[in-house]
Amino acid sequence: MTKPGRAASSSSDKLPIAKRFRTWCGHHRLARHDTFERLGRHWVSTLLTALVMGVVLSLPAALSMGVLTLDAALAEVDRGDSITVMTHDSVSLEQASALSEELAPLSLVESVSIISSDQALDELTQWLGLSPEVLASLGNPLPHSISLTLSSTETAALQALTEQLANNPLVADVLLDMEWLSRLQSIALFGERLMWAFVAIALLACLLIIGNTIRLAVESRRKEILVTKLVGGSNAYVMRPFLYTGFAYGAAGGLVALLITYSVKCWLGGPIDALANSYQAPYFALRFPPSLAFALLAIAIVLGMVGAWVSARRQLKLIEPR
Repeated sequence: MTKPGRAASSSSDKLPIAKRFRTWCGHHRLARHDTFERLGRHWVSTLLTALVMGVVLSLPAALSMGVLTLDAALAEVDRGDSITVMTHDSVSLEQASALSEELAPLSLVESVSIISSDQALDELTQWLGLSPEVLASLGNPLPHSISLTLSSTETAALQALTEQLANNPLVADVLLDMEWLSRLQSIALFGERLMWAFVAIALLACLLIIGNTIRLAVESRRKEILVTKLVGGSNAYVMRPFLYTGFAYGAAGGLVALLITYSVKCWLGGPIDALANSYQAPYFALRFPPSLAFALLAIAIVLGMVGAWVSARRQLKLIEPR
C-alpha cells in the first residue's frame, strides 16, 4: 500500500514547474500569514523575546561604536612623533643652541626646535592661568629643552637614538612624546578585543534564546504537526512557519538593538561633542555608520533564522507518526 506522503510527493512531481512554483509560493504565503497572526495573538511574549534579543545585541553594538570612535580619533590626531631633550640646569641657552645644531643632521631627525627656559615658563604660566609675577617671584626652575621631530618611528633606530641622546653630558633627560599615543593604541586594541568577545557572547546568547523559543513553539503544536505529517507533509513544509518565526524575532530584535544603540548615541553625543570642542578636536565624535546598522540588522535576522532552523529541525525529528 502506498503511503499518503509518497502519493502526494509523486503527484506533485508530475505537475508543471510553473504550477509547482505557484504552489510553493502559496505555501510560503500561508505560512507567513499564519506566523504573523500567531505572533500577534501572543504579542506580549513576542515583545519580550524581541526586547531580550535587542538588549543582548545592543551591548556589542554600543561597544563597537566606542571602538570606532577611538580608532577614528587615532587616525586623525596629529601623531607628533617627537623626542624632547631636557638639558641640565647649568646649561646656558648658547650651549643648548649649539647642541640643537649638533642634533639636526642626525638621520632620524626631521626638524629641531629649541625652547628656552623663559619661553617654557611663559607657556606654563598661561596654561596654569596665573599672572607672570606669581611664578617669577619663585624663580625659574625650568631648564632649556630641545624638541626633535622624527622622520621615522622604527623601534630599534628610535631606541638607539634615545640612548645616544641620554649619553650626552649636556642632557639631563630624554622624553619620548609618542609614548602616550602608544598607550592609547594599546587601550584601543584592548577595546577591540573586548568588543569581539562581547560579539561572540551575544551571538551565542541569541542562538540560545531563539532555539529555546522555537522549541517551545514546536512542542505547543505537536498534535498539529503529527496530523500534517500523516497526510504527507514533509519536514520542510512543517518547518516553514518556524523559520518565519525566527525571521520575525531576529528582525524585531535587530530593530530594538538599533533603537537602543542610537538612543545611547544621542544621549552621549552632547557631552562628547562638548569635550571635542573644548579640545578643538571635531573628529572625536561618536560614530555608528549606516553600514554597521545594516550589518547589525542582517546579523540579527540570520541569527533568528539559523536558530529557528536548528531547533525546529531537531524537534521535528522527534515528532513522527506511528
